[in-house]
Amino acid sequence: MAKAYEDPDLIRVAVISDIHGNLPAFRAVLAELDRRGPFEFVVGGGDYCFGGAFPAEVLALVRERQFDCVRGNTDEWIVELATAGRIPAQAYEPADKHTGVQAEVDRWAVERLSADAIDFLGGLPIEWRIVGPSGQRLAFVHATPWSTHQTVLPNAPLDVANSMLDAAEVDTLIYGHIHHAYVRAVDGRTLACAGSVGMPFDGIARPCFLIASDEGEGWNLEHVRVDYDVQAYAETLINCGIPNAGVFAERVRTAG
Repeated sequence: MAKAYEDPDLIRVAVISDIHGNLPAFRAVLAELDRRGPFEFVVGGGDYCFGGAFPAEVLALVRERQFDCVRGNTDEWIVELATAGRIPAQAYEPADKHTGVQAEVDRWAVERLSADAIDFLGGLPIEWRIVGPSGQRLAFVHATPWSTHQTVLPNAPLDVANSMLDAAEVDTLIYGHIHHAYVRAVDGRTLACAGSVGMPFDGIARPCFLIASDEGEGWNLEHVRVDYDVQAYAETLINCGIPNAGVFAERVRTAG
């Protein structure tokens, strides 16, 4: 059910997606959120733990902040493993794309998460919705309205972009997953990626989040970048024991 408001002066929503266990980047984003706040809502966009040095610490801080959270594809991987398939990943991507190394990273995260944390991840919804004071509808999904796994790039064909918005039945759709911040006009509607807090892939090695605001004339979207010590975190990754550490560290350093 979409949240609706009768006549607010302003609704502001911060979207924080794809933290990927990067606690220093997350803390830098939280400091900027606190500086710019308060926000009516802060949405956690999924992929909280996988691929980072601090899966448990990040998830604990997400829960402490009481974000409105949705689940991501790597959250589903973690829950599926932790529950021995009792809670399976939905719309699972082909097995040949989920490599043995990825499964090892899943297990490394699971070993550091409590049963309560797994239950939290397993209970997360696939979408978050709101109706702004303009009457325009906005939603967030991790990847697409129908899957937490499918990839839709910024230059996706127009029919694919329209299918995203049509399926969500909104004026503005924000998603994460691709770690590439952008905003795109699509036949009078808006499609955007919030970017990634913990592991950007768009060539800018700075944590990114998105602010959506509506003052009665429609949703306005703004990406925000912050600074943190990228090199120090890359070294932490190398030394923390996570499988595939070198690959993750290079992604953090280069945002590629």
